[in-house]
Amino acid sequence: MPRANLSPDALTRAALDLIDADGPDALSMSGLARRVGVQTASLYAHVRDLAALRSAVQAAVFQELADTIGDAPTLRDLANAQRSYAFAHPARWAMISQPVERNEITGPAASRISALVVGSLGYYALPASETVHAVRFASATIAGYLALESAASFAHRDEATDTSWNRALDALDRALCTWTSKDPA
Repeated sequence: MPRANLSPDALTRAALDLIDADGPDALSMSGLARRVGVQTASLYAHVRDLAALRSAVQAAVFQELADTIGDAPTLRDLANAQRSYAFAHPARWAMISQPVERNEITGPAASRISALVVGSLGYYALPASETVHAVRFASATIAGYLALESAASFAHRDEATDTSWNRALDALDRALCTWTSKDPA
C-alpha cells in the first residue's frame, strides 16, 4: 500500500474505513498504522494517542449522524434517521455506544446531536425540569432497540422488525404525551 499523506483528518478517515472493514474493536494505533502503510510511531506526530483517535472518530460519526438527521426533526424523524444510519454504517453506529471523552461529548458535533434530540421533543409539553429525563428515556428507547436489532436479537422471528419499530415509536410518543413531573419517593 502506498504511504498515506498523514494528517489528523486523513487518519480519522482511515480509522473510519478500518472500523467499517473490521469493526470498532479493530481500532488501534497499530491497526491504523498497518492500514495507512506506516510504522505505528509515525502516527504520534499527528494523533496524541488512541483516546484522541477514538475521540476524533466519534466526533466524525456524530457529525455524519447529525447530517443524516437534518434540521428540526420530529422525534419519529430523528429515530428513523438514526435507524437508517445504523443500517448503513453498523460499525460506525457501534462507536456511539462506546465511552466518550468529556471534551468530545461537549464538542460541536455531539452538541448538535443533543440540540436535535431536545428539539425533537418540542412537540411535547414537557416542563423544562423534565427535559433531561425525557431525552434520556427517548435516547435509551431508540438506542436500545437499534442495539438489539443490529445484534440480530430479533432474527429468530419471521415477522418484520419494521412493525415492531413503529410500535415502539408509537409507545414512546404516547409516553411523552402523558409525561408528568413526579418527585421520587
